Amino acid sequence: MPEVVEVIPDALAAEAEAARAWFSKERGSEFKLTGIVDPDDVGARVSATARREFELILCGSQDGQEVCLCERFALMPSKDGFDVAHLNETAPDPGSPAPLLDPPAGVRTGWLDAVAAKHAFIVLVFYRGFWCPPCRRELLGYKQEGIVKAIREAGGEIYAVTSEPHSLAINAQKEWKTGFDHVGDPHHEILAECNERSWLSLFIWRHLPDFRPEISRSLSHPKGIFQPGALAFTREGRVLYRWRSLPSSKNIGGAICRVTATHVWNSVQAELGKPADAPDAPLDDAAELDSNNMPWILFITLLFASGWFLKPNFFVMEARNSPLSKIRRQYRIAQLRAVIFIAVWIAAFTLLPIWIPALALVGWTAIIAPQIYALSKAGRQNVKFGEEKTS
Repeated sequence: MPEVVEVIPDALAAEAEAARAWFSKERGSEFKLTGIVDPDDVGARVSATARREFELILCGSQDGQEVCLCERFALMPSKDGFDVAHLNETAPDPGSPAPLLDPPAGVRTGWLDAVAAKHAFIVLVFYRGFWCPPCRRELLGYKQEGIVKAIREAGGEIYAVTSEPHSLAINAQKEWKTGFDHVGDPHHEILAECNERSWLSLFIWRHLPDFRPEISRSLSHPKGIFQPGALAFTREGRVLYRWRSLPSSKNIGGAICRVTATHVWNSVQAELGKPADAPDAPLDDAAELDSNNMPWILFITLLFASGWFLKPNFFVMEARNSPLSKIRRQYRIAQLRAVIFIAVWIAAFTLLPIWIPALALVGWTAIIAPQIYALSKAGRQNVKFGEEKTS
């Protein structure tokens, strides 16, 4: 199985950068290096003019989509640096999803054991993706409440795991400044091992939302979106804590109501104080959550208010530079519009002949009803990991 290394070895860095720059110029779009395939198989340069071949993982925007491509190059030293030859004979598929190569299938297999071997215990927080405002708030809670520091002082480590490609996981880690590593698991290999060990099985949202274009082009979940969850386990494999979101209309299909960082840590601490041979902690079905349930009708009202009552406009992050304050402002504006909208309808039915607002209401309902049905249907497209029946 090919090995993908995310850090380019120093001996290949100059050539890899030359290949990246050449490829970006050829494609007319900036690509970045996210890995190299089997770097140990790249032989040493036997002479000053000898050429070397290697495969790189290059991620960037192509035809309006975020993609990661596995490209093979041959480079030969020249007066100006390196002569680059692209060894792929066919152009990459513009629609190829990033997760197929970022990372390739199989890379995350064994990841749980690898990280567990380095620490006394591990805390995993499963989140939806870079586009998800509640996820950002949830993960920042571990830093802001001092939980990240406390975990490390106790000999543990924390990771955030998403079903997005690793490049988007890294983007979230850097832009959100959570203070701990994010890991892309687009093939659900980490989750599969958790499930096989009977540690935790999440719900998977099979619907890929059609958000605004500037967001949808950075949305990539080939096997579905992880619904929120949290898992803690020791190096020896004893479960210290586990929780998962149960998608329903009350939590807007899993979009809100996550377990708090403090509750997770308090529960982990309690288990750490028990003997090493204590039984696994049960699934927490009475967790302290970071928000209250929101009525589905209120959520739909605010979505349509944000879209001027003609279409839903989601409260989601853009790919870059999208602070939480921007989402909060969008939410406040939607609330104000909803109040004004209701007031206008009341005034219309009060002041005008009733047939005029009634006819307008029928027409407006005809426009939004199919969209509400589609939203309701999308919210129900959840499956328990490893099962086919939707919840």
